[in-house]
Amino acid sequence: MARNVIKDQQQRELRRNQILTAAASVFTKRGVAVAKISDIATEAGLSYGHVYNFFESKEEILTVLVQSSQERYTELLKEARVGSGTVIDKLRWLISQYMHSSRTGTMYWVVLQAQATEVLSPEEKEAIHRNVHLNRDLLADILRDGQAEGTIAEGNPVELATLLLTLFHNTAMWEYRGFGEPSDLVIDIMLRLVVNNPSK
Repeated sequence: MARNVIKDQQQRELRRNQILTAAASVFTKRGVAVAKISDIATEAGLSYGHVYNFFESKEEILTVLVQSSQERYTELLKEARVGSGTVIDKLRWLISQYMHSSRTGTMYWVVLQAQATEVLSPEEKEAIHRNVHLNRDLLADILRDGQAEGTIAEGNPVELATLLLTLFHNTAMWEYRGFGEPSDLVIDIMLRLVVNNPSK
């Protein structure tokens, strides 16, 4: 009996993730504002009503997608900070993990749309904004550690974090835009912008 309950839970989780993956694809291709539940159902290969067994609305799906994307990035930042090596090693690992994820460009575009359209409420948009600042501040903490160890250039760590975030968020969209996947050389070029005495 317990085995059947666990199996049912696993099936529900698989179906839920199937819907979320389909929604990310639909939001990217059609746009958050015009996408419909029926579009998501078709992309997922499910009936219209089946989607409503898991989510009450398109807005709920969008909120879950954005939250999960931001939480994943928060975990990456925390993992990077406690990782081994210098701060440069940690940043290289972090950027590589972020940019080489197959969903990064797609999810960044979905988050931007969530902030820019009228689909979500002002309160939901404010929550996204708070998480953006939380993650920027976590990256600033890593850079501050690097300044203390002498590997990161002097300057306001929040501004340096904002610069890096802008670079690797947009670079992560290269593949989505048809430019191909960024190479490790691109990561090195980014890091040179914040490294202390990069010519040495």
